[in-house]
Amino acid sequence: MLKGDQMRRRASILLMSVAVVFIVAACGRASEQEINDLLGIVPTPTLSDEQIAFATSEAEAQASAIAAGASPVVVASGFDASAGDVALGRQQFTFQCQQCHRPDGGGTGPVLAGPENPAVAFSDDELATLVREGHAEVPGFTPNRLSDRQLAGIIALIRQQSE
Repeated sequence: MLKGDQMRRRASILLMSVAVVFIVAACGRASEQEINDLLGIVPTPTLSDEQIAFATSEAEAQASAIAAGASPVVVASGFDASAGDVALGRQQFTFQCQQCHRPDGGGTGPVLAGPENPAVAFSDDELATLVREGHAEVPGFTPNRLSDRQLAGIIALIRQQSE
């Protein structure tokens, strides 16, 4: 019976220790970053309500078009990213591209920043087509996965990072 009491006591001490950590964090003694670091959490950017509503309406329009027998929308010739939202592009690049195109060069794709950026050799239209159609073993990003607005933002970000 003594062993059972010892185990309960240890469990109680462990539970109280964990509770103290959470209470200290909840009382504002630790920043969100400190808590995330302690727990090993890497937060991802969150879409704004406007971005979610826009993506939802685009997805619904695409689904309706496909259900009616139409093919998905593709990037039209003359794609212009000059009006692209760099902030949206940075967010989407993090979600969609950074796994392969890492800033430190550790990904499977080239770094898309700086003067050595291979993307500077392409027009906006060529970049959009490359992203939509993909190449070799890299599949393209359909408008259901990456809207034209999001793609324009990514291209605008790439252009800004290449200056």
